[in-house]
Amino acid sequence: MTQLILEHLSAGYGGADIVHDVSLQVGSGEIVTLVGPNGAGKSTLLKSLAGVARVTAGSLSIDGTDLVALSPFERATRGVAFMPQDRNVFRTLTVTENLETSAWGHDDIAARKDEVIGLLPTLANYLNKAAGGLSGGQRQMAALGMTLMSRPSILLVDEPTAGLSPNLVGEMLDVLQQLTRDSGIGILIVEQNARAALARADRAVVLVDGRLRRAGPAAELAAEPDFGALFFGDHA
Repeated sequence: MTQLILEHLSAGYGGADIVHDVSLQVGSGEIVTLVGPNGAGKSTLLKSLAGVARVTAGSLSIDGTDLVALSPFERATRGVAFMPQDRNVFRTLTVTENLETSAWGHDDIAARKDEVIGLLPTLANYLNKAAGGLSGGQRQMAALGMTLMSRPSILLVDEPTAGLSPNLVGEMLDVLQQLTRDSGIGILIVEQNARAALARADRAVVLVDGRLRRAGPAAELAAEPDFGALFFGDHA
């Protein structure tokens, strides 16, 4: 089973750390949800795993391979893919072109595209449409498809439902849950709709002020009376 493992990881931008001493792991076929107040460092943590933010201390590995010194592209080739919150599609390109661009450098692009459409069948309805003309939900689905073109083992997803209607929030999270079941991909997700994400997650991690405050089964965390305090960071 693939394992992405963080041990005592600190990360940030420039000379300032935003994430401090975080340890967690994400395995095949599971969803781990990161929750916490705004500014807690959730997105920075994801970006540090993807290679966008700088790891300043600790270790990061996938199946024993050290990732810290690797570029975002090199991390993707080793199975760690990142779906950012915004600017995640080429708006002037069609969905097909977005998918193909995401697999640049590989000689099996058509096969990869067929695999992605098999996992996300609704993409077939708008493959020839420009990504900039899609609805919010369609655009996020296209972005997810682009990420899957690298055949990841671990998927890092940052706020996939931002700006979507309440009905589409559930649909997008259901797609991610089904993806873990169908493909065995492990997902680490930051999601503003915390309770909806927890309802579909296996495990959860609470970050407050860049530090891990709680971790455990998602259902147990969501059921705790002080969940609101944990999520909004009302106590130390």
